[in-house]
Amino acid sequence: MGSFFIIRCFLLLSFFLFTGAFGNNLWTRTEMVEMAGYGEQKLSSVVITGSLLCDTSRPHLHSIPIPGATVAIKCHTGSKRRSKWIKAVTDELGEFEIDLPSQLHAIPHLENTCFIKPVYVPRPYRCYNTSTNIHKPIKLVSSTNGFRVYTSGKIRLQGHSSRS
Repeated sequence: MGSFFIIRCFLLLSFFLFTGAFGNNLWTRTEMVEMAGYGEQKLSSVVITGSLLCDTSRPHLHSIPIPGATVAIKCHTGSKRRSKWIKAVTDELGEFEIDLPSQLHAIPHLENTCFIKPVYVPRPYRCYNTSTNIHKPIKLVSSTNGFRVYTSGKIRLQGHSSRS
């Protein structure tokens, strides 16, 4: 008798849900996503900035910005899966900006787990004596309303540029 009652309640509830007896509007995908706590809107943003410069061997010339170079950031997530490099290209002033993917936003102490590395420098800007093993840490410079900005500062490659 008890199982018959449960089945009957289930069928009755199903009927009301599918016929719209609890309201004429069924929830839209957007409403369902928001109720579940997920959203199409970004809840936070993490941006990493910096610049890539070539320090020349000539004393009268200052550092030369390196446009068109590729820099990458890597964050150790703590899981066994290897984290991927996220890349950006420098602009005409040698500056770059990387918008970190949202799955990395929750890593505690990003400044201790992420580092920046130059991975490609265009031929005319190649500095001699440069090390491809440069790993530059990042530093938090601003945090407001779910928007955090980190910087690697100026990454200086040593040597002589053919542009100088």
